[in-house]
Amino acid sequence: MDNKNLSVEQRLKLLIESFQERTPKQMRTIRNNLNNRIKSFEEELKFGKALPKISASHMFYEFELKDCKSALDSALKLIKKQK
Repeated sequence: MDNKNLSVEQRLKLLIESFQERTPKQMRTIRNNLNNRIKSFEEELKFGKALPKISASHMFYEFELKDCKSALDSALKLIKKQK
C-alpha cells in the first residue's frame, strides 16, 4: 500500500496500529526517533533552528509536533506492556 497518498491522520493511525507487530527493540528505536523529532520541533520553536527535513518515505513525513507526541504516547504505552 502506498502511504504517500494518505493523509497525515491516516498515516499516524497506521503507524500506531503497526506498533503491535513490532519487537521491543524496534519500539525502542521508534521511541528514540520520536523523542529526537520532538526535540527538533522544540528547538525550532525556541531558537529558530531549522527543523531537519525528512524524505517522503520516512515514517514521520509531514508529521507535526502533536502527531509525534501522539505516536510517542502510544509507543510508550506499548513499551511498558512489553516489559
